[in-house]
Amino acid sequence: MANKMWQGKRVLVSGGSAGVGRALGLRLAAAGADVCIVARGNPGLKLAAGEMRAVASAGARIIHRSVDVCDYPAVESMADAVWTEFGGLDLLLCNQGFAQVAALHTMQAADMERMLQVNVLGHAHLCKAFAPHLTRQGSGTVLLVSSTLGYLSTYGYAAYSASKWAVVGFAEGLRQELGMHGIDVKDAYFGTTETPGLQRENATKPKAVWEMESRSPFNRIRSADDVARRVLAAAGGRRFDNPLGLDSRFTFWASRHLPGLVRRISDRDLRRAIARHSELDPAQPGASELTEMPSVSNGR
Repeated sequence: MANKMWQGKRVLVSGGSAGVGRALGLRLAAAGADVCIVARGNPGLKLAAGEMRAVASAGARIIHRSVDVCDYPAVESMADAVWTEFGGLDLLLCNQGFAQVAALHTMQAADMERMLQVNVLGHAHLCKAFAPHLTRQGSGTVLLVSSTLGYLSTYGYAAYSASKWAVVGFAEGLRQELGMHGIDVKDAYFGTTETPGLQRENATKPKAVWEMESRSPFNRIRSADDVARRVLAAAGGRRFDNPLGLDSRFTFWASRHLPGLVRRISDRDLRRAIARHSELDPAQPGASELTEMPSVSNGR
């Protein structure tokens, strides 16, 4: 489990109380890193920190901080305190986020706004708060977690994809900005991962989305620990863009080089899913319109 390249490194992981963030913290602690996990105030944060201390190498410091990443003054105060306590930072892992899956016209505006705030502004707030410290230090790595839906999108994920595409655009600009000061910036894309967040997402997921995902040969469900292992490999690597796994690398390549084909396949799968589930559930939002949706052109 441990990767000794992180021994003695100082790392902050946002979204560290559960899912991939928790798995990242456990791997880093076992490798001998000093780890700070950040999440909103919930019982899971303290519990996760305790789990990390149980596997941590001797001398490793494991701390946790409760903060809402949407509250910039609170994030800035947290960043100053963690920097002082650790005496610097070698790796900032911006990992927090969640998905609200629904057709746009059925989604509550407040849910959409919160998702965009956490998934986009949360990353920006963390990077802004640590940027002055990192530039003075003149070294370090920042890795921002996006998603496979950060380079392609499907029915039900329009708002979520917007948040994940925004993370990539932010990372691209930050790559140059912080790169001038010796800081390495990267992003990582991964697909469906078995986490508590996925369970919450699945509770309200439209039937058509279930149909498309269950039949897709590229929708491999990974464990949080497997994704964490791949994220840390990306953090220690040289690439800016890091699709994690063969399935993600293939769809990443196809979305760039064969976008028209990818859209036609996605549209075909959606029409089939809507046709199946509108028979079982006539109230499926937009069923009549979607079954007659025209194919897209071959253009980019």
